[in-house]
Amino acid sequence: MLSAVRRGPVLARAFRTCAPRTWGSSPIRASPSAVSSFSVPSKSTSGLLSHARLFQSQSALKQDDVPLISEFSELGTQGLVHDSIVSAITSNMKLSSMTDVQKLTISRGLTGADTLAQAKTGTGKTIAFLLPVLQNIISADPSLAQRRRGPSSHSSDIRSIIISPTRELAEQIAVEAKKVAFNTGIIVQTAVGGSRKMEGLARIKRQGCHILVATPGRLKDILSDPRNGISVPNLTSFVLDEADRLLDDGFGPEINEIHDYLPDPIKVDRQTLMFSATVPREVLRVVERFMKPDYQFIKAVSEDDVPTHLRVPQKQVVLRGLENVMPSILEITAKYNARREQDPNLRPFKAIVYFNSTSSVQLYYDAFAQLRNDPADRRSGNPFGRGVYCMHSKLSQMQRTMYSESFRRAAGGILISSDVTARGMDFPDVTHVIQVGHPRDRESYIHRLGRTGRANKEGEGWILLHSQEIHPFERALGDLPIKEDRSIESAKVDMSQEGQQVSATSAENLKRVEAAMKTVDYGSKAAAFRAELSVLSGTFRRRNHVVSALNSLAIHGWKLPEPPAIARSLADKLGYRNEEELNVSDNVRSSYPDDSGRGRSQSFGSRRSSTFGGGNDRFSRDDRFSRNDRSSRGDRFSRDDRFSRDDRPSRNRRSFDGPSGDPLNGLFDFENVNRR
Repeated sequence: MLSAVRRGPVLARAFRTCAPRTWGSSPIRASPSAVSSFSVPSKSTSGLLSHARLFQSQSALKQDDVPLISEFSELGTQGLVHDSIVSAITSNMKLSSMTDVQKLTISRGLTGADTLAQAKTGTGKTIAFLLPVLQNIISADPSLAQRRRGPSSHSSDIRSIIISPTRELAEQIAVEAKKVAFNTGIIVQTAVGGSRKMEGLARIKRQGCHILVATPGRLKDILSDPRNGISVPNLTSFVLDEADRLLDDGFGPEINEIHDYLPDPIKVDRQTLMFSATVPREVLRVVERFMKPDYQFIKAVSEDDVPTHLRVPQKQVVLRGLENVMPSILEITAKYNARREQDPNLRPFKAIVYFNSTSSVQLYYDAFAQLRNDPADRRSGNPFGRGVYCMHSKLSQMQRTMYSESFRRAAGGILISSDVTARGMDFPDVTHVIQVGHPRDRESYIHRLGRTGRANKEGEGWILLHSQEIHPFERALGDLPIKEDRSIESAKVDMSQEGQQVSATSAENLKRVEAAMKTVDYGSKAAAFRAELSVLSGTFRRRNHVVSALNSLAIHGWKLPEPPAIARSLADKLGYRNEEELNVSDNVRSSYPDDSGRGRSQSFGSRRSSTFGGGNDRFSRDDRFSRNDRSSRGDRFSRDDRFSRDDRPSRNRRSFDGPSGDPLNGLFDFENVNRR
């Protein structure tokens, strides 16, 4: 039987439901003495936060009636959280002590109070909001505290909705929720874009759902169509994770529409939890609409915390040409592994390599997957073993989930990625973040870098830049502690000249890269050439320098006899009409005969790719992608599947990444977070 203490949140919610409230007007202001003991985040938000109860430190918690708890086991001994949940965390997940954000938010969330928490990603905030959500459900229905056989819910029994800005983060939250709810009868489901909508609906109807983790576009589609048979009349908790990013990505209208499909909070009491890395005015406007006037603001960010982009060592490498990218990455890997041989305390090499276009991600993934220790022996194995992974928005949702989970579990390896992993994604033990080319903006650089140096572990940041990109890069990020590194020999090699005097290691890497690049489809190279033509236009000073650099890349890096042809209509569209060195044609070839005389068809994505996980030569059909992967089958293609506001490039930084035969299709497909 639940203790009286455990029933406390239920009674509190009942009293709160009966109490008169004013929604969106006449905010309840805390007493002067209460406000004086806590700090307001900034002048711009102090007015909007004046009615909230503010909590920032452990000393503040001690002044309140909510006990300070630092161990998960204490939640069970004090009767605040059911033993089934506590056991899953302590025994199954092997967690004992809480992080700072968990100490500050869990106890207050268990009281049923609406809470806005400012917390950085990677600090354990997922557990911080899952515990109150799960305990909320069990308090209302104690029968769900134990596991059952068969369905324990139905499609209209959703008790909690958790909204995330990206598919990957939503899947990550759902995995965590299932772990925490493992010993209970609570059912967790997901609703994200890129997956088949009807299959997801059928699964919810068949298995039931108590907690629905969703992205805004798909959730709005589900709730707005009564034919789906999905409704939320019993909703008792609502969570917005990464709230600032949700609004940065342009999800404000969707979130407002979702609010209209939720039950009236006067009739069905609902706890709202919001977690955000920053608290701009846009977030506070959402707070005013969704939360009760006496919501709590908890600042779980210490004033003396050193941001990742100031704490992690960062190095800049100037490339002789774009063709030096892949050999330089191999040399960075080799140097770290040599250090690790001398220092066994260093973690295995685990890197995320960021490119600025989808096509480049796919091309270099294909090349890295085809690397061989001995280029002359196809059976000699990949230098990264099976640890080569890929992530971009045009992969199907199944592929994206598989790759992200495999890289997350891997002890080492390399993930070739676009910006879909740059925010919110938690990959443990990443030792290196390597960025190729000038990032589209300052925020992109910082968020990418934030994938390493997490959980108080060390990491390194590297950025590889063409000499033409140095000036705009220093103008945008010159104030960051980025030091030039001249130790990478492969970055300076003139790959147009054969027989140069280089070290044995560099010579071997160059041979590996050459052999691997020759296996990559011509279609992948042509698509990447078109994409980079647009990307580099935003950073190089002159267009003839862009053409010269890409021509050198195609011939000396990708080992083509001539640069890929560009349709005249595309050249005109991008402003390259008068560039004589650009290979412009009125009849762009769809295939290129390789050395054996066989034609390699130009496809939207490379068809020569390793099996899932990399390092295996077996052809895998699942590794291909098409335009149909941008949204689930049967769903309309919406703006959710295009670039987000946060990742949107300037007009002169858009890139081409469309299939052959349609030179303007996909012209503005600068790699982005696929948002539905």
